[in-house]
Amino acid sequence: MKKDADTTLIDAWRAAWPEALAVWSKFTRLRDPSLCASHVEASKQGLSGSFAMIRLLDQSVVVDLPLVTELGLDDYALEILAHEIGHHILAPGSAGDQFRLLARMRRALPTLEQHAPMVANLYTDLFINDRLQRQANLRMADIYRKLQQGRTAQADAKDKASGGVWTLYMRIYENLWQLEKGELGGANVDERLDTDAWLGARLIRVYANDWMLAAGRFATLLLPYLVEDT
Repeated sequence: MKKDADTTLIDAWRAAWPEALAVWSKFTRLRDPSLCASHVEASKQGLSGSFAMIRLLDQSVVVDLPLVTELGLDDYALEILAHEIGHHILAPGSAGDQFRLLARMRRALPTLEQHAPMVANLYTDLFINDRLQRQANLRMADIYRKLQQGRTAQADAKDKASGGVWTLYMRIYENLWQLEKGELGGANVDERLDTDAWLGARLIRVYANDWMLAAGRFATLLLPYLVEDT
């Protein structure tokens, strides 16, 4: 059984909260995050399948600290908290805009509409992480390097390296941040995927100030890879 997160880690993450708010603006105001000391506590808060989230309906950030530790991300409190705040400040910003975003995604994902929430999350993460990496100089790329290390360690014969969607997603970040091909895990990149990743990166930059407009285009870009992965 996994040990609960100790109080030292909770205190460190709580101390990082004001700085994470200030990354976006010194006027940013949100309630203190729920720093969960166990998976059970995080699950009760509605968090599953990830180590952090923000509930847009009540603007509450929830973090599963034991999972953070399992992934080797204890030292990335500022980056992770600032990322979740970004979903409140930048994209989608509100529950209403999230509903609009999902509607656009579903229209662009015929027969695979059930994947719209996942695609929407990938899409908004790109805008948030690109701003935090380039403008706030936070270590967003390092988080993906850590996650890739974990994915590689857990890979087995049934786990095809990454899957097309994840490989494309990582290659988009590599384009955005001018990293070497495969540095974040997109090693199995063919010419088609490389072109699509370049298009995805251009889309994120061109629509940085009006991300809702390009939501359907992003979903259309991912659709062939979703079909293959499914």
